[in-house]
Amino acid sequence: MIHGAWVTGTIATGGGTLSGIIDLGRPYDTVIIEIPTIDTASITIRGAEAAGSSFYDLYITDPADGGNNKLISASGTGGITWVAPIGGFQYLKLFASGAQTTGTRTFYLCGVRS
Repeated sequence: MIHGAWVTGTIATGGGTLSGIIDLGRPYDTVIIEIPTIDTASITIRGAEAAGSSFYDLYITDPADGGNNKLISASGTGGITWVAPIGGFQYLKLFASGAQTTGTRTFYLCGVRS
């Protein structure tokens, strides 16, 4: 397993739900995300092929039923580490289902590849 450098992404206070662009430095298969304590929300990952492109929710196909499932953390108040497949994306954004009203949230991310 080869991992990249740890980088940060933030979701701003004042009702923010979307981080800025997070550049992992190169494409990766998987990302490790340290989710800080947050106002209650679930976190989803959005990816793009270039920093200036549109970002779209990432989904994975369930091998059991063939259905598409959005990459999503359980709704909660954070304080967890999450490992998620990202299928070769380098540029990500994090989306919180609920506004972060009590403070700016800093997430730590690290790309991993085989």
